[in-house]
Amino acid sequence: MLHRTFLSVYLDNKDPLVGQGKFDYAFRIGKQLLYVLTHEHMVTVDSPNIAKSMLAEIRLQAATDINKRFEQLVSDVALPIADEAQEVQNIHYIGLTSLTLVHQDTGYQVEHEYGSSFFQEEGALDLANETKALQLFSLNSFYQLVQLLQTPNDLLSYFDYHLTQLVNCNDFQGELELAQQFLNSPVFYHRAVAVQQKLVKIGLLAKVETRLTNIINNTSPQLSQELEAMAQKLQSHSTVFQKLLNGATKRRYEAGDTLPLEEVKILVAESMYTRLSIIEEMLDYENKSREECLNGYLCHQHSYNDFGNHYVIVVYGLDQQAQYSKQWLQQNYQDLLSDINAQLQDPAMKEYFILGFDMSNDDGKGNVTVLMDVYHQSGSVLSKSDSNSIEN
Repeated sequence: MLHRTFLSVYLDNKDPLVGQGKFDYAFRIGKQLLYVLTHEHMVTVDSPNIAKSMLAEIRLQAATDINKRFEQLVSDVALPIADEAQEVQNIHYIGLTSLTLVHQDTGYQVEHEYGSSFFQEEGALDLANETKALQLFSLNSFYQLVQLLQTPNDLLSYFDYHLTQLVNCNDFQGELELAQQFLNSPVFYHRAVAVQQKLVKIGLLAKVETRLTNIINNTSPQLSQELEAMAQKLQSHSTVFQKLLNGATKRRYEAGDTLPLEEVKILVAESMYTRLSIIEEMLDYENKSREECLNGYLCHQHSYNDFGNHYVIVVYGLDQQAQYSKQWLQQNYQDLLSDINAQLQDPAMKEYFILGFDMSNDDGKGNVTVLMDVYHQSGSVLSKSDSNSIEN
């Protein structure tokens, strides 16, 4: 099932902690590591309709088995340590269980979750050392979590949130309900605020977005409704971004020019809030003047997930003589990326992307099929001689 999610892009089969007697899967997402154990618990039953008490026993046994496996693994191997010098910012250990009832040679998967009461009553997990804690999820719920949170970095942020709830013994019904709570809470936006504060500090933003400050500081009774509406917008815009990226990747592949995997990894990993901001810029096309639509224009966005990623959005002009045409960008993207890199040197960004949006495919009824092009350059620190040559 994991191979059918965005996590497959980040699979690391060469990780030394994957293999017999070790983890089943390892994923590297930017500076974060994700290690996964899976366990299928099969029980032969007289009937697929079992009592809740029996289901509870089966679930507990599955949790006990996978946790014992994790404890054995921890005693046998040295787990990695978060170390910025080694490009490791955070490490997550996840256990996924599936329960299968076998009746008359037919298997029936049983949906289940691990709510706070399970951990508080059964004590199935050792949370004394948060850096080496196994977080339990059912496989079916995990797949739904991936669909809900849509991006790797938002999923990893949820793991942090989930672990905090476990350590603090906070009540929650199940992991999926908790994920929805996370997505509908101000906590979800803390990362975007922290990145924007850094951008304000170096002068790339005038202030943290009013929308974000209102979310973080709002104590009105209507806040929950506003957050739910915002969550729906996040998910819809994030889906649009992913579809545009899929289209760009497919067209590049069909043209015999594959989009490099490392670029795909960065773009897929982007948080829903960054995706929202990019798609909002694209949709603002409807509010532009006729002159801007004919001539094309460019604007800037930052990653609100990773401080070092910068986006330039180019909306192609509709006029054949447009200043910002698709052809112009194809011919000049390298110069544009180099110029932006030269301008953003204090500090230099890590990754620069140009996202070109083609709005010309109009069916005549006001419906536009948007296409997105992707151009990329890694950031670099320029010497004084480099800067002078660019200025001259």
